[in-house]
Amino acid sequence: MIERHARTIIILLLALDSVALFFGISTLSISQSEAEIYFGKEGLLYHLTHFSTLLFGQNDLALRLPFVFFHLLSCLLLLLLAAKMTKTKSDRILALLLFILLPGTIASALLVNEAGPVIFLTLCIFCAHEYGKKWLFYALLILAFFADKSFIMLFLAFFLFGIYQKNPLLSLLSLLLFSLNLAHHGFDTGGRPSGHFLDTLGIFAACFSPLIFLYFLYVIYRLAFQKDRPALWFLMGTTFIFCSLLSLRQRLFLEDFLPFCVIGTPLLVRTLMQSYRVRLPKFRLKYRIFMECAGIFLLVCYVVIMNNQLLYHFIDKPTTHFAHHYHLAKELSQELKKNGISELRVAKNLQKRLKFYGIKDSDVFYLSPINSSDKPSATGKVIRLKFGKHEKIYQVKSHEKSL
Repeated sequence: MIERHARTIIILLLALDSVALFFGISTLSISQSEAEIYFGKEGLLYHLTHFSTLLFGQNDLALRLPFVFFHLLSCLLLLLLAAKMTKTKSDRILALLLFILLPGTIASALLVNEAGPVIFLTLCIFCAHEYGKKWLFYALLILAFFADKSFIMLFLAFFLFGIYQKNPLLSLLSLLLFSLNLAHHGFDTGGRPSGHFLDTLGIFAACFSPLIFLYFLYVIYRLAFQKDRPALWFLMGTTFIFCSLLSLRQRLFLEDFLPFCVIGTPLLVRTLMQSYRVRLPKFRLKYRIFMECAGIFLLVCYVVIMNNQLLYHFIDKPTTHFAHHYHLAKELSQELKKNGISELRVAKNLQKRLKFYGIKDSDVFYLSPINSSDKPSATGKVIRLKFGKHEKIYQVKSHEKSL
């Protein structure tokens, strides 16, 4: 009965998460970086997005569907990992819920980037390791070398874990893969020292939410003094310490590192619930307050991210919106098509984005922004876009010479 109840809760969580993600996709446009991937050189993300749009058409849902798929598979793998690391079924569900609600996880499911596949493959590797599938584990570890350059942190973590476990095969293979990754992809350590430590902490806090990030740091610190340290702790600790030290010198692409931290939710839940259960009920109040505050904050963040366009009703400058790079293109293309316009010259950072929605480049027609105080000219169609309390006004103009 308990097993069926837990299974029902898990299915319900995944179903609600899927519906929310599909709604979130409907609020987004393709960004400039995503357009560069889609129309750029071939690679993993290029093939994933093109395969999906080939099957389902060139639209936002098809563009982001592979990453939602990886996210749902990662949720199932996280449950398997949590089953090995936590004590009860409720702990596993809590670990899954925390994973789903983390802003970093949401971004990996909604945006076209390497984080989704990286999280999925990393969870495959850890599940194979925790369930004793030795040869599958080593095969997946080697596969990770060919999958993405960001797995350099995974190799470093398993090298240290292999030394800790006195496992020469794991240590040597991880060191070899780390060295090959470094030689093949390189790692930029040049330039003058420039402090980006606070920026790095801010991005980590945004990825986890502030309260969960503080507890993430506490878990790394606390388990450092325990005898039995799991491989997941080595990955979390190595990634954070490496990022923190390197950020003292240079700005990092943290999307290469954060996926290795968000999968640590089973370890966070295990540590929290162990501390909670060893205390008498009257001494558990501060833990309940922490869990409730963290849960409410995460839930609010989740709702805001999925309904991100509502923020335009409250902010004074549209460019301060955290997702403004993922708006405008779809709305603009829809208005252009309503006015019978399928070719248009726009700024370079917008041209490829409109191309995804079927608006071609033009040597005759171009788009000119108009301030709300200015009056549009008599010739040329006027395009109006509403984002909350803000309005963008454009006019389609033409000239005979090529721009």
